[in-house]
Amino acid sequence: MRTVVLLILGLSLLIFGADIARTLFTDEEPDEALTTLMEVPPLAITTAKANGYLYLLGFAVDPSFDPAQTGHEMWLEVQSDPGQRFFDYNKEKRSELRVAGDEEATVQALKVWTEPDPIPQFLKLRDPVIPPKAPLRILVDRYSQWLTMAFEDWGFGHPATPRFAEPFLAHRLYLAEGFSQGTAKGVNRLVQDLSAWRKVFAKARTLPTKTAAACIIDDDVRLLSLLLGRYELDNTLLGQMGVLAEPLDKTERSFRWPIQNRFAIEVSRFQRPFAQAIRVGQAESDQAKRWLAATAGLRADVFNEVEHRLPESQFAKAFIRKQKLLNTYAQYYAALIKAAENPNTPLPKLHDMAQASAGTLIEHVLHPISNILTGTSEPAWEPLIVRFQETDARFRLAVLQVRVRRPPVTENVLARIAEAGEGLFDPFSGIPMLWSPTQKKLYSVGKDRLDDGGDGTLDISVSVYTPPSRPSPPPAQRGTKGKKQVHPS
Repeated sequence: MRTVVLLILGLSLLIFGADIARTLFTDEEPDEALTTLMEVPPLAITTAKANGYLYLLGFAVDPSFDPAQTGHEMWLEVQSDPGQRFFDYNKEKRSELRVAGDEEATVQALKVWTEPDPIPQFLKLRDPVIPPKAPLRILVDRYSQWLTMAFEDWGFGHPATPRFAEPFLAHRLYLAEGFSQGTAKGVNRLVQDLSAWRKVFAKARTLPTKTAAACIIDDDVRLLSLLLGRYELDNTLLGQMGVLAEPLDKTERSFRWPIQNRFAIEVSRFQRPFAQAIRVGQAESDQAKRWLAATAGLRADVFNEVEHRLPESQFAKAFIRKQKLLNTYAQYYAALIKAAENPNTPLPKLHDMAQASAGTLIEHVLHPISNILTGTSEPAWEPLIVRFQETDARFRLAVLQVRVRRPPVTENVLARIAEAGEGLFDPFSGIPMLWSPTQKKLYSVGKDRLDDGGDGTLDISVSVYTPPSRPSPPPAQRGTKGKKQVHPS
């Protein structure tokens, strides 16, 4: 009996030891999610100077320098050490035209943007808004040049955030100056501006670039909605706006590359344990992120809150199954991308996925993957995703405004909303946009997902144009049958 017990105990210890050895010395193969997420986006633009992304990097460079060339040099510097370097804006007069926004022309033109309806104030601005030789003139001229360029976001794989403050300022001055030369000129610039930034929104491969595009699109759509909701427009102007009257498509709404970029940066850091991050330019990058967050109406640390650092110490890495860790991490990001592209779908939790992949008790003790992945706060993606949905909602409302104004003219706005189809439903509710006949407003319920009656501080609302009432013909007088009647025009 004793021999049998010892034999059973020996076999148990052997199995237990084999399980420990397997856990210690074996790992998983890369799974499909990881393989997909490790793909690097192809570069379609082969001539660096033709890429508007690089032009934006060097946007505020000294007037004697070429913005595209400077931007390319900055990109090559970070490309030499992917995942570790930041753009160096303190070198070779790269920020010579950085503006504080306190110049008289800037204050005058930008103050107008705070008005409930800035368009009448734009029309009153002097022409030109900016003196010919002012530094701001160079920025606006550069911006006009940038609008004609192709765009490809070459920031993928880099933690650096470009400075978007100067392009954003130039965008507002460019539109204000256009309207100061008349409504037709203003609308022409508005159409060009919105078309360009829609392309950026679609092609953005990093969160900062997509967020900057959303901020400028919101500016443009605000003016577009004001024109469509409050002003009588001739067929030419209405036709120009109608060119933009298509809802954002799947590519424009996609979060794949911005989210995948975050994954690529963390994996790069994890796989290069001995690399030393170059901190030159990091303070500037952090400042650019805070400015962008404030402009987008988000928390100052919103871009940092989506980061989730994988372990960097060699001691920690020695006690984990690295491939399983990366597979679990990739599964979370794949699920996140899928959920982000389907409005009103709950986002996955990294902590839940980590715990689900913990495996056996022995594996949990020897390779504590769940503890490693849950050791820091949950990545907070929802505020950014909701922010992009707000841009989508504003654009859908503007598209509906165009459709309501198209002939045949009808008083039945609800019928036009229904005819628009699912592509113009409210992204926050999944049902058609709401209509307030008393306020003559179309609206989305907004991020709180509550119907607040079109209140512009809680819902996202736009006005629907009502043609000015025309005097009705006077009734025919007795004895005038067959005679020509004269009516007021």
